[in-house]
Amino acid sequence: MSSTEVDWVLDQLASVVSSVATDYTLENGDDVVIKRVDRDDSRIYEGSQAVDMTTPIRSRSGELQSGVFVSAGSADVSQSPIGTEFDLDVERVVSLRAEGLHHSEWGHVDPDGTNGVPFGELQDRIRSALYGARTYPDAGRTGTSYTHLLLTNEADLSSEYADFYDWRVDVAFDGFEELP
Repeated sequence: MSSTEVDWVLDQLASVVSSVATDYTLENGDDVVIKRVDRDDSRIYEGSQAVDMTTPIRSRSGELQSGVFVSAGSADVSQSPIGTEFDLDVERVVSLRAEGLHHSEWGHVDPDGTNGVPFGELQDRIRSALYGARTYPDAGRTGTSYTHLLLTNEADLSSEYADFYDWRVDVAFDGFEELP
């Protein structure tokens, strides 16, 4: 089951999906496709199929030929007491991952942008979409609200592969819970 935070992150990335399709094409004239994936339930937003994001990236090369996957899943929840009351500092973390295949292997990523989206620009668009909202999801519990988010633990693992692009970052929602 997906969390409110995962749904919010994927909803914010809708603008990235549409802007990349508008701005970049493949050599056959098709638009570059970005597919948002909810890793908590393996659901793909752009399409009706499901994908198992727990398998290694190399085993998903066929799926990555259909587009760049930007996936989100619940990662961590932490709570700590604040002061002498029964209030809590709350942090929820959503793990975000962008994965693509180089255009020479029939993928949608091209470093110079002539036959796909440059991966660095995709990362920048994702960051801008998440930070640009300046609103945060409903925490789903009475008395709990988020005050800010932070992108943290960024890791570009692309150098580990010849034809695959793999970027990971955590989206940390920080807030407070007032307990009765």
